[in-house]
Amino acid sequence: MVLSEQDRSDLGFNTTTTSIIRFSSDFSPDSRGTFREYEWTDYCPEVFRKLQEFEKINAGDYLQSVHGGETIKLLFPQKKNSSRLFLSHDDKFIFKTLSKPEMKVILEMLPNYYHHVQKYRNTLLTKFFGLHVVKPSNGQKIRFIVMGNILLSDVSIHKTFNLRGSSQNRFINKTGAEEDLRFAFHLHTPTRNQLLEQIKHDCNFLENEGIMDYTLLLGMHVCPAPFDSVIKDRNPSAHVAGSDDRKSSPPDCPKLSQSDADTDSVSVTDSVSSCQTEPDVKFGVKMQARVVDIRRREGWTAAPVRAAGKEQNNKVFLYFGIVDILQGYGMLKRVENAFKYLQYDSPSTSAMNPKAYSARFQDLICSVFPENNY
Repeated sequence: MVLSEQDRSDLGFNTTTTSIIRFSSDFSPDSRGTFREYEWTDYCPEVFRKLQEFEKINAGDYLQSVHGGETIKLLFPQKKNSSRLFLSHDDKFIFKTLSKPEMKVILEMLPNYYHHVQKYRNTLLTKFFGLHVVKPSNGQKIRFIVMGNILLSDVSIHKTFNLRGSSQNRFINKTGAEEDLRFAFHLHTPTRNQLLEQIKHDCNFLENEGIMDYTLLLGMHVCPAPFDSVIKDRNPSAHVAGSDDRKSSPPDCPKLSQSDADTDSVSVTDSVSSCQTEPDVKFGVKMQARVVDIRRREGWTAAPVRAAGKEQNNKVFLYFGIVDILQGYGMLKRVENAFKYLQYDSPSTSAMNPKAYSARFQDLICSVFPENNY
């Protein structure tokens, strides 16, 4: 759906509000003075307020989480920090600093994004809640967007996957390298069908917007024992039970606060109690599934995880969403596509066009959530 300039104006897509905020030296990285002023600009504030309401986020709570000294400290650290992703002090939101082209992508697609989210309340797309620019006095401006924390949960996240549509049955580990995906997840058939239909709508939106290179960020909470056959992984850097991150944050983000991190393992009792009832289905939020181990023999096959010689389907809760949706298919990407095709003569690289990437991504999701009798 393409909006007219009049529609954009009526809905507040062309508006900004600017204010001056001051922080004491306790919150400011400027150690020389007692106060420092910052110019804070909100883009499309009414539009984002509506997007917050869709997710039942109170405007006052949002201001408390985002508009404060803690955010300034993250965006303007005393020590140089190469990270572009930051976790809010209350773990509810992710801040991503933006380049000028990324900001342009967001503003151009925001009207259609808004209507997509309004129409499909169960969308898996990254939830955007605010777009801001902060400029300190006599300093350089920082552009950033506020997103929902997909992995925020009331249970432990034992393992995370970052699934890209460039290679089937592979995920990106913490080092940025691709590995074989050893797991698939069985959902109830009606839920699976609805999920795939929603992902189709989401991919069609991204395709129409010329967006690609997005991934599915997925976090897994294992319910009852045995854990070893499910969690054991050849990747020592993966999130596992017994690690020090009882709750998980997206890659490259600081860890979530851990008030309960005094234990060094996840007990079976706690895990079972957290999985007693099946929650109302909201796509990507504590979705109940059964994890199966993929054995690569002659093609990809899925088999239930085995423990002590017995076949056992393992119950898990899944948290996931489509992230990294700010990569447009411009001229630079077209050149990269042509170069990689000539170099590798293969469509398996991520340098595709948006239509091909969308199809490949949906194929990947179908293999991650295969047909089953659950």
